[in-house]
Amino acid sequence: MGAWVHGLTSRISGLLFADDAVLSAESSTDLQDALKPISVCSDTKEMAVNASKCGIMTISGELTTDMTLHGQKVNFTDQYTYLGYIMNSKWDVSGMIKNNKNNFINSVLMPIGCYGGETFGMSEARCKPIQSEIDKAIRMAANVGKSAAMERIRDELGLTSMFMRTSTARERAYHKWPTSKTWIADLIKAPTKARMATWSTGDDEITGLSSTGGRWTEKMGKKATGLTSSYVSGPEAGPSGHWKNAYGHIPDYPVPVENENRRPKI
Repeated sequence: MGAWVHGLTSRISGLLFADDAVLSAESSTDLQDALKPISVCSDTKEMAVNASKCGIMTISGELTTDMTLHGQKVNFTDQYTYLGYIMNSKWDVSGMIKNNKNNFINSVLMPIGCYGGETFGMSEARCKPIQSEIDKAIRMAANVGKSAAMERIRDELGLTSMFMRTSTARERAYHKWPTSKTWIADLIKAPTKARMATWSTGDDEITGLSSTGGRWTEKMGKKATGLTSSYVSGPEAGPSGHWKNAYGHIPDYPVPVENENRRPKI
């Protein structure tokens, strides 16, 4: 079992690492004979074999005979990946080089650019300076000029924009951090009574949720800036009524409506 290599005195039977195995054979008959021990072993150990995740690749020739593994047909393929290395029937390494370019962008540039994205995400303007630098690397990897449409290039290379990654990270943190056991949860649950929007209150406008998990019940203003307020009376606010800011919080003191000189009646 295995394939002969010129200059060697023994055959190359294949590769084995953890649960990834590669078999080599000189002919279709030898290959089918090499698959039989796997079927016998799976029956003995009572382990199922998923033939749909297996593939047969021929080198300098075509295989017309169907191969079966544990009673299942094994499909043919032009290339396969073993431990991250892409191999094809033509021994061409261009696919591996292209894959390494994409991995370099995804594993090195994108994590650095998206670091801290939980606080500055959901804004294309803030992400643009970093995205422009990453786009330069993408153009070099794709060998295209500045006139190329970057959205299409990123789709073809399987890359996600930095805006989408940081927006996802910010919304995930917005829902996860309030339940954290660190002081960030206390800060989110007790927002600052100030005019300027904070990190968590800025998310309210986009997600439609409050930092404590509740959903808005009134129309609180056009933007989550903390400047818009509305008067609440009745059973919800007590006999004297209170002013409610744009995030649904009732402060301990009256909030100006239009300017600092105009105060509501208490």
